[in-house]
Amino acid sequence: MKKTAKNPFKDKKLSSLLIKFSAPAVAGMFVNALYNIISRIYVGQDVGADGLAGITVLFPLGLIYIGFSALIGVGTNALFSIRLGEKHYQEAHLILGNGFTLLTLVSTALTVLAYLFLDPFLALLGADAQILPYARDYALVVLPGYLLFGIGAGMNHFIRSSGRPKTAMATQFIGAFINLVLGPIFIFGFHWGIKGAAAATVAGQFISFLWVMYFLTSKQSPYQLHVKYFPLKKHIITASLAIGFSQFAFQLASSLLNIVLNHALLRHGGNLAISAVGIAISVNTLILMPLLGISQGAQPLIGYNHGAKKFTTAIHTLKMAMNWGMLITTVGFILIEVFAVQIASVFNSQDTALIILSARVLRIFNLLLPIVPLQIMATSFFQAINQPLKAAFLSLSRQVLLVLPLVLILPLFWGLNGIFFAPVVADGVSTILSVYLLQRFFTAHGQTLWFKKKH
Repeated sequence: MKKTAKNPFKDKKLSSLLIKFSAPAVAGMFVNALYNIISRIYVGQDVGADGLAGITVLFPLGLIYIGFSALIGVGTNALFSIRLGEKHYQEAHLILGNGFTLLTLVSTALTVLAYLFLDPFLALLGADAQILPYARDYALVVLPGYLLFGIGAGMNHFIRSSGRPKTAMATQFIGAFINLVLGPIFIFGFHWGIKGAAAATVAGQFISFLWVMYFLTSKQSPYQLHVKYFPLKKHIITASLAIGFSQFAFQLASSLLNIVLNHALLRHGGNLAISAVGIAISVNTLILMPLLGISQGAQPLIGYNHGAKKFTTAIHTLKMAMNWGMLITTVGFILIEVFAVQIASVFNSQDTALIILSARVLRIFNLLLPIVPLQIMATSFFQAINQPLKAAFLSLSRQVLLVLPLVLILPLFWGLNGIFFAPVVADGVSTILSVYLLQRFFTAHGQTLWFKKKH
């Protein structure tokens, strides 16, 4: 990047900058969540509850890819934004190149291992003899798409932080559009069933990956990806992985939690319970993805201002992001509580037992949805200001320290209900921890969590 290039973090008020960086991310994340839901709707209507269970069982594997993509992509991107704030442009280029190298190596290794040990791994994830064929058919086709997603999603962070959030959004939109169009053609037109859903996902991720790579290697990008920046540098790797570890830990813990959850559901409620929770998670993701989009949009702004020693602006960015996030989740909470049955019936209109159970799980899972943004934004904030230990603690507090033991313990006393309420208890406790850590940081900088700067 030339030093005379326009600084994308200046010349606008804070709310305008947050909209500029967050709106495309929110739209892109929402569309991605939407096409995942639509794929499940197609499978649910064509294959039925067993097909939904097969996809749900594979969900932890997708989280592992997301985890490694976040470990590298979020970590290098946060460091990248800090270096921009410090005006260390050559170092920023090195971080970009190292991010691509790491993402490629890790995503490729994961895919090779998944193919080599697919059936044992699917059994580990919770697939019994009844749904194993569905899970295998889906995995065999979709794994290349996971590989491309791991690289493309990680590199897309750099497009957004380069001051081109609309381009970052376009990479997500084009992949989602391809998936939405090809899904019904492959599933219903070609009669490929669950394999058709996987093939549509791969096609969408392939086009999205090509878009990301084209932009980052073209003259349109102020930070061009070049082979001379590919050789790994130890100081970049260690610093980036330290920053991104909280996101990685969160996703890895989520994967572990979902594995334990699949086995617990299978034991206490059977494959019907797995299908119902799969529907609930899909709908929940539709609401949380825009929230994560706001978080992603706020992160480079927080990182830049922190690097430039503008601590009050960084804090105000966080507060604004939290308020916007809670507005989204509150609306989502109301819609789910009122229309849970109608939402569940979209996935399968014939299976009454699945509809009733899915609606119940939807309402329970989202009881504390309005306050979830506090934890997510707090984690993103501590990542952006290079305090990875606090970010990791907040990520792990919910998934490992709380939900995981609750999923194991509560069913011993309340059976299936104990599994359904475990995430709710964890949401409450982890939010309290997030508020406590944020307030300590704010107090040190003359701020409070809810009010303006002290005088």
